[in-house]
Amino acid sequence: MRTVDPDRLKQYLLKVWQYKQGEMVSLMVHLGDRLGLYQAMAGGAEMTSHQLAERTGLSERWVREWLHSQSAAGLIERTPEAKFCLTAEGEETLVNEGVLSFSAGAFIGGFPPERIEEIATAFRTGVGVTYHDMGETVARQIDRLNRAWVGTFLVEQVLPQVDGLVERLETGCRIGEVGSGGGITVQALAERFPASMVEGYEPSGPACRRAQSRLRGLPNAVLHQAKGEDLPDDARYDLVLTLDCMHDVPFPDRVAAAIRRAIKEEGIWLIKDVHCSDDYETNLKNPMLAMQYGYSITACLLSAASEEGAAGLGTLGFHPAEAERTVRSAGFTFFREFRLEDDPTHNYYEVRP
Repeated sequence: MRTVDPDRLKQYLLKVWQYKQGEMVSLMVHLGDRLGLYQAMAGGAEMTSHQLAERTGLSERWVREWLHSQSAAGLIERTPEAKFCLTAEGEETLVNEGVLSFSAGAFIGGFPPERIEEIATAFRTGVGVTYHDMGETVARQIDRLNRAWVGTFLVEQVLPQVDGLVERLETGCRIGEVGSGGGITVQALAERFPASMVEGYEPSGPACRRAQSRLRGLPNAVLHQAKGEDLPDDARYDLVLTLDCMHDVPFPDRVAAAIRRAIKEEGIWLIKDVHCSDDYETNLKNPMLAMQYGYSITACLLSAASEEGAAGLGTLGFHPAEAERTVRSAGFTFFREFRLEDDPTHNYYEVRP
């Protein structure tokens, strides 16, 4: 393998992900034009997400996420009172079709048309789309992006951060993973800890098919096509994992309560989720914030709002305050947050009954 300069790698990574951020912002511009959001903000009046939603007839939760994404991208201004406005220059560029500077027509979304229509429909109805219905393409994308993080990195760097956990797994434990996706973590744990039994719970059919192929031949790995709420209630698990999925589930409180019933009194719940704050101004320090809101609207919030009455957290919704509230409400008493230098985009939480 060729020698890699760590500093140059960081610079290169940032450059690549800035292009990804551009892709997301491009879609947000298309949606703003397509759904009449920019047009409704013409004139420069400051308005809240509720006011803009009422003016456009769209879901306030989705309008709020879009406004935050546009503010993070610098295309819409946000006041300290959490109101938003489109500047005269923004109106000239994104609303007024009869002028030379008009540009909104150049943005056609950059995603498959059917996917964009699903997102636009979510803005209108407030109800998103499950990962199952997002299909094979999304399941494959998640697999490819997360493979190293929820496989080797988890086993070698994350698990040792929890005192005594590796030793317990080597002796033999029963492990449950909620939101196991394509089975990467289930496979990694089953292979690394052959004395332990690993069970994955995943509601997406396309993801489960990928997992079944990956886990074939592993005697200590089992897959259930089921939601987190469907965990058994007999306190069987020594370890439960939710890796980057609590902000995706429609009802995180129900999942947390199910985990509490499924875990042993001496068990551990290990959570990984997006590093963020409950304060928008603090989040603005993140140079990739506009991309994160884009991910939310195109995937995470889509899933989190896929059922009537859902919590609809989205990508930045499971911040430390929400995480602690959720686990304590479910009956857990121990809550420890920790970070890893090599993973600046995530928080980790060790939770115990």
